[in-house]
Amino acid sequence: MDVKGWDGNPGWTFKSAPQVMWLYMGLLVFGALIILIPKAPLTPIVLLSQVANGVMLPFVLIFMLYLINNKELTGGCVNSKTFDIIAWVTVVIMIVLTGALVVTILFPHLRA
Repeated sequence: MDVKGWDGNPGWTFKSAPQVMWLYMGLLVFGALIILIPKAPLTPIVLLSQVANGVMLPFVLIFMLYLINNKELTGGCVNSKTFDIIAWVTVVIMIVLTGALVVTILFPHLRA
């Protein structure tokens, strides 16, 4: 697997893939420092991180479906048409739900 041209594999070490490991370590340290702030509002931090995950999910799903259906990448072992339909319906539902989430956050007076 290459990340921005950085070589790596599932057995990454600081010696074999220093850029990826430093990036990963930096993200972990950043997250730990945020949580260790005295009197930090932990519940809103957790909720905000989960909202960010939910907003990014449709983009990840679309990218994954693109990769899964790439015959060159998968050696011809791609999704069946039935699974593709189910997957794309799921993606569309996620996009609609994410849109609803964003609208309710930006316009709280629209909540039921």
